[in-house]
Amino acid sequence: MAQQCVWITSTIDMTVPDFFSRFTQRQRIKRRLTQATSLGNENIIDSLSAMTRSLRSGQSLASSLHQASITEPCDLLIRLAAAMNNGQSLNQACNYLIEADEKQHTSGDLSVVLHVISLASEGGGDAAHHIDALIDTLLDRSYARQDRHAQASTAMASTRLITWLPVVCAAWIVSDSPAIRNTMLATPLGWTCLALGVGLNLVGRIWTKKLINS
Repeated sequence: MAQQCVWITSTIDMTVPDFFSRFTQRQRIKRRLTQATSLGNENIIDSLSAMTRSLRSGQSLASSLHQASITEPCDLLIRLAAAMNNGQSLNQACNYLIEADEKQHTSGDLSVVLHVISLASEGGGDAAHHIDALIDTLLDRSYARQDRHAQASTAMASTRLITWLPVVCAAWIVSDSPAIRNTMLATPLGWTCLALGVGLNLVGRIWTKKLINS
C-alpha cells in the first residue's frame, strides 16, 4: 500500500508540471495570436533566425515556424501558425497569404519570405540553408533601402539649400538697397520679376522632390 501511494505521488509530481507547461504554452500561443495586429514585422529577420536555429537542431520546418512564432513573434509567422492550426498545410498557408498580400500591395520583403518558405516546404532539401539565404537577401535589401534613404535625404537637403538661398539673398538685397527695393516693389517690372522668380523656385523644388521620390 505504501509503495502504491509513493508511485501515485511520483506520477502526480511528473504529470502536473507537464500539464502546466503545456497549458502555459497554449496560453502564450493564444496571446500571440490575439495580439498579432500589434506586433508588426519589423523583427522578421530575428524570427527567421530563430527558425534557422530550430531547423539546425533537428525540428521540421512547420514546428520551427511554430516555435519561432512564440519565441520571436511577428505578424507573418503568427498568421502562418494560425493557418496551420486551422488545418492548412504550410504550403497552402503561404500561397493563401501571398494572394492576400498581393491584393493589399504590402511590403515586397514579406512576399519574398512567403515564397521562400513555400518553396522550402514543397521542395524539401536543406530548409535551414534556404532560410539563411533568405536572411542574407533581406539584409541586402535593407541596406539598399537605407542607402537610398540616405541619398534622398542628401538630395533633399541640397534642394532646400538651393531653393532657400536665392530667397534669403533677395530679401537681404531688397532690405539693404532702397533703389532695388523701390524697383522691385513699386514697379510692374519688379513685381513681374518677383513672381517669375518665386514661381520658378517652386517649380524646381516640386520637380526635384518628384525625381527623388520616384
